[in-house]
Amino acid sequence: MNISWGVKIIIVFALFTLGIITMVAISMSKNVDLVSSNYYEQEIKYQSHIDLLKNSADYKDKINAELNGNEIVIHFSELKNKGKISGEIIFYRTSDSKKDFKININPDSDGIQKINSSELDRGLWKLQFKLLNNNNNYFVEKNIFLN
Repeated sequence: MNISWGVKIIIVFALFTLGIITMVAISMSKNVDLVSSNYYEQEIKYQSHIDLLKNSADYKDKINAELNGNEIVIHFSELKNKGKISGEIIFYRTSDSKKDFKININPDSDGIQKINSSELDRGLWKLQFKLLNNNNNYFVEKNIFLN
């Protein structure tokens, strides 16, 4: 059976159209989260955040986070006045904003805070520390990868 070249062109265009429609349908069904739900409001306040980051530069190396079994161990041990540290730790999941959560900073007398990680999804988490120490605000961000 011999198919004419006109029919072959129509078949190619039909397959191409079907492929495009399939690609559009798949991409429309994917969940696309913004970095933050109030991104534009945060953008306006960004200059104050830049100033906070400059102020926090010395604190970046004074906070350490590591995975130890089913616990995330956070060391605030090099900070002055460990007992007066307050604030919150934001667990930021870059791939799914619905899994973000916050906990209060509450180190023990040695400047260590342990957090159970057995309920957390495996993969990359950003730990954002918003803390108050010696009446100054600081912001430090650390990455941790849960296996």
